[in-house]
Amino acid sequence: MKVLAKWHLRDIITIAIISVLFGFIFVFSDWLYTLVYGILSPLGLGPFVGEGLFGLWCMGGPIAFMVVRLPGSSLISEILGAFLESGMGGQFGITALFAGFFQGLGSELGFASFRYKRFDVRSLLLAAVLSTVVTFGSALFIHGYIKLKLSMMLALFLTRLVSNLIFSVGLVSLIHNLFTRAHTFETRKS
Repeated sequence: MKVLAKWHLRDIITIAIISVLFGFIFVFSDWLYTLVYGILSPLGLGPFVGEGLFGLWCMGGPIAFMVVRLPGSSLISEILGAFLESGMGGQFGITALFAGFFQGLGSELGFASFRYKRFDVRSLLLAAVLSTVVTFGSALFIHGYIKLKLSMMLALFLTRLVSNLIFSVGLVSLIHNLFTRAHTFETRKS
């Protein structure tokens, strides 16, 4: 109960705002996925589209954690964002909720590795790597990647990892720095 005692109404509202914002971003990402998938599929590159955009779907959790700085904030934000994505007509439907859970879980494992006390690129990096590993593990079964040749699995994994590093480390760091400078959200002091 000690962890729950640290949560304040302001934290819940902040996560809700971040989740709504990213819910819209997730829906936009779904549309972008559909467009690019349609263009690249005839070239045999369709499977790489979702992997290349993967990091976009993972950003909500790390942003929430960097601002709220509480255990569970990444997981809650990813699930709520995925729920809103589904509710706003995202093409992945209920599957988005499973994806949001695994994305948030992976991020939480990364932040938990530092006992939720690091709020820097290093913690974002580990969160992104673990999120990639956890979600790819689920994709082996949910998306049938387990049936692919090892070389294709490796190529998809590396694409997913690079995307997650670009978006969930690079872009999240940039956005967090902009939020901090603009005083958009009051970042909790550790």
